[in-house]
Amino acid sequence: MTSTIIAAPPISGETAPMLQIAAGLAGRGHRVTFVGGSRFAAQAEAAGATFVPLAGAADYDDRRIDEAFPDRARTQPGPEQLNFDFAHLSGDGIPAQHDLLQHLLRADPDQVVITNSTFLGMWPVALGASGIRPRRWIAVGANPLGMSSGDTTPFGPAPVEPGMSAKTANLAANAALQEALRPSREHIERIVRSLGATGDVPGFMDGVATVPEVFCALTVPGFEFPRSDAPDSLRFVGPLPAPSPTDWSEPAWWPELDTDRPVVVVTQGTLANRDLGELVGPALTGLGQAGVLVVAALGRDVAALPVQVPANARVESFIPFGALLPKADLFITNGGFGATQQALAAGVPVVIAGATEDKPLVAARVAQHGLGVDLRTSTPTPAQIADAVAAVLGDAEIKSNVERIAEVYAEYDAMTAIEQIAAQERS
Repeated sequence: MTSTIIAAPPISGETAPMLQIAAGLAGRGHRVTFVGGSRFAAQAEAAGATFVPLAGAADYDDRRIDEAFPDRARTQPGPEQLNFDFAHLSGDGIPAQHDLLQHLLRADPDQVVITNSTFLGMWPVALGASGIRPRRWIAVGANPLGMSSGDTTPFGPAPVEPGMSAKTANLAANAALQEALRPSREHIERIVRSLGATGDVPGFMDGVATVPEVFCALTVPGFEFPRSDAPDSLRFVGPLPAPSPTDWSEPAWWPELDTDRPVVVVTQGTLANRDLGELVGPALTGLGQAGVLVVAALGRDVAALPVQVPANARVESFIPFGALLPKADLFITNGGFGATQQALAAGVPVVIAGATEDKPLVAARVAQHGLGVDLRTSTPTPAQIADAVAAVLGDAEIKSNVERIAEVYAEYDAMTAIEQIAAQERS
């Protein structure tokens, strides 16, 4: 049994996998302290952890992100918004995160610290500041890898100009991205230097994976771009399984999933669902006359739907993917990293429509590996969705690729891998 501190920033998509890890470790007999946004207290305690809230700039409500960070609404998707998010949503909370972790480690230095990769409170000590180092520090990445490589960029291998090697093209593209993200790197550098850090401070996309002692990527090699120059600290552990809540019961229409009609699942996730007219609405409209059964998992009240539900669709505020995806033939998503991989692990190809946060990185991996279609927009038309669904359902190569990667996913057990890494001594 180990004593473990699990920490996450107060962002739903980053907190959810860490709560799942907390529950998994607590269920295996480990003592778990969960550090997170104050609004997640009940979930952490339900996971079997002792809850310690973040405070100050480290604690905000991501459901009201524009209220917490009013300047963010004026940023444009792409480097400008990424710089803002890296600097302020992740960077500004570093002092409070650092102080809280040091307080917990002073009480018991023999603890393993497992942080979400975007929780940067361990960076100061890791980069030379004085302070207590835990028994082991593991970062868990719930997003696609963004680290630089001579083999690829975060979006896949760079185009190669005449007379240029692939490695040169990739390094040049990565350097250009790092330059575009220099404002957030300098912002974070100022913060960690103020806390005593003396080492080189990398950019956010590299640092989340290279600064930790061990970085556990919640994915498999077959979904990532190969990096022959990746550090030894990188471990692929596979995705966490889709949660299966015990208080959910099958709706009355559930037997329809076992008929001959292809089942097409559509969702905008639990966070980017403020406007269901972006993806769910067009999907319901575009597939309303198709010979498929459409299942829409809204993540919010059904009354928020902006379109009429067609006769071939079933709509619910919540359906656990662990129960639904094994019955699906295609998954339409805005590109959430976890949900996309849960579909692929269930052998289900995907149609992705996402253009913000890390969604373009997820879409790039789906397209590169032939696992579905990237619509290259977050607001597709009904016709675009209908055409993509027909194309994917009729593509034998995509089906074969998805079947192959599903076998890879089946070889991984993320919880066991993280538990075993936590038990190892520092090298």
